Amino acid sequence: MDVLGLPLHPLVVHAAVVFVPLAAVAALLVAFWPTVRTRHGWLVVGLVVVAAGSALAARLSGQDFIESMGGGTPAAQAHTAWGLVAPFPAIALAVSVPALVWLDRRRGSSRPLRLVLVAVTVLSAAAALVLIGLTGHSGATAVWAP
Repeated sequence: MDVLGLPLHPLVVHAAVVFVPLAAVAALLVAFWPTVRTRHGWLVVGLVVVAAGSALAARLSGQDFIESMGGGTPAAQAHTAWGLVAPFPAIALAVSVPALVWLDRRRGSSRPLRLVLVAVTVLSAAAALVLIGLTGHSGATAVWAP
């Protein structure tokens, strides 16, 4: 996939590198501070959806890009391996955060369900931060290391 003659992946990947960590930190704030969840919950929902979309777009365009390079170098293949799993925690955030915000707005909602959603959000946010860091680092190494 190309945009104006440039491969799409190097363009899209920057959105994932910005939005996924930002969404993960915002999701942690929503998980731990009910006031943030009440005041800014739906804004964070929008952010986690954009982050998941950008991570998925980076993955799909990356698969296309590595195939166009004939499989790439071992460093590029390592980046591909990280990139295959990187969108999953971002997608989990795009499910858990809206559910948490929605549940918070319901009267008499289930406390155990809220605790499960908080746990899923926290684990997904931590995994998203780690995986986007590892994926980004391996991609930068594949491109810039001698």
